[in-house]
Order: sequence, then structure tokens, then C-alpha cells
Amino acid sequence: MNILITRTKRKKTISILIKDGNVEVKAPFNLKQNEIDAFILKKEKWIKNKILLQKKIKQLPKKKFIDGEVFKFLGKDLILKINISDAKRTYIKNDYICLDLKNNTKNNSDKVKKELELFYRSFSEKILKEKTLIESKKMNLKVEKIKVRSYKNRWGSCSSNGDISYNWKLIMAPEKIINYVIIHELCHLIHFNHSRDYWKEVSKKLPNYRESKEWLKSNQYLFDW
Repeated sequence: MNILITRTKRKKTISILIKDGNVEVKAPFNLKQNEIDAFILKKEKWIKNKILLQKKIKQLPKKKFIDGEVFKFLGKDLILKINISDAKRTYIKNDYICLDLKNNTKNNSDKVKKELELFYRSFSEKILKEKTLIESKKMNLKVEKIKVRSYKNRWGSCSSNGDISYNWKLIMAPEKIINYVIIHELCHLIHFNHSRDYWKEVSKKLPNYRESKEWLKSNQYLFDW
């Protein structure tokens, strides 16, 4: 594993940048080499996992939104079935996600993508609202608004005034992961940070939360469209 070490006066802490299998470690100018080596050794497993993950992401083909393609839904693999029909609707039936389209739009990937996203967003909003309200009641917390939005690099967010937003793609994840994200955001209503006390609060509700946290980091690429 080749690692490029860059020293800079602009940094006070060590950071790691991994791109296309290349590893760059940026370190403070005056930091001793043995301290840098110790840091790299400590992070060796994480670096290798990150390189492997990036290879997987690169190999994953982009969605074409065609009949027979597989889409994630609540952790399950569902096969897209496109039908030409008089009515326009999207629904789940057994192991299929069925999309009924009007006229000759079966091969229109942009139209298929748009209709699928509308369905996912609608379902996501319904499920996430229900689950959040149930959990907030258990925790004796008040949530002002619950929304679903498009996020590139996050699964949810919580504002100081009690509004919670979720990434609509979360509905693709297994229920255990969805529950973790909900608890994660609700705990921000108790501690509006990621302090030690915050993570203790998460741990009270989900003792094995670290598994879900790592799962999201390692599998986020599966939900890219």
C-alpha cells in the first residue's frame, strides 16, 4: 500500500484522503515521523476497508431504470416490472415493484426514474413520520415537523427548533437501519451535538448502534441512483 505523506503548516491535525486507490496523509509540518507512522498503523484497517469500498462503488453499474432491474426497498431486492396501462400507478406486489405507465413510455428511463422517485418519496414520508412519532412518544420528546428531502451525504438532520428531516432514500435500507437513523436524530433533541453524552443517549436506546452506523458507512453506495 503506497502512501503519500504531505506536510503542511496549515494543518493542526492529521487527515487521510483516499481517492482511486491512492492514499494521501496530510500532517502538521512539525509532527514527528514516528507519530505519523503510528497514526497510519492505527488506521491501516480503516484505510484498506475504504479502498475496498471505493472499488466496489466503481464496479457498481449505474441504474438504467428498465424492466427487470433490481431496486432496494426496506432492505429487500425488488424487481422492477413495467406495464403499459390505462392507469398510472406504482405499487409493491410480492417480489416486484410494479410501475403502470400510460401510453408508450415503457422505455423512457427518465419517466420511469421520476415515477419511482415519487413513489419512494411518498412511502418514505409516510413510514418515517409514523416511526418517528412512535419513538418520540416513547422518549417523551416533541417533534415539530417531519420531512423527507434529498441529501447527498447525510441520512437525516435535526434543527434546534425540533424539525427533523430525512433522506428519502432511507426507505431503501433495512428496518433496523431506519430505526437507528430515527433514534440518532431524536437524540439530538436531548443533546444538540455529537458529544460523549449524546452517544450515551443513543446507546441507551440502541446498545448495538455502532453496527448500524458502520453498516450505513459501508453500504451507502447501494442506494445511489
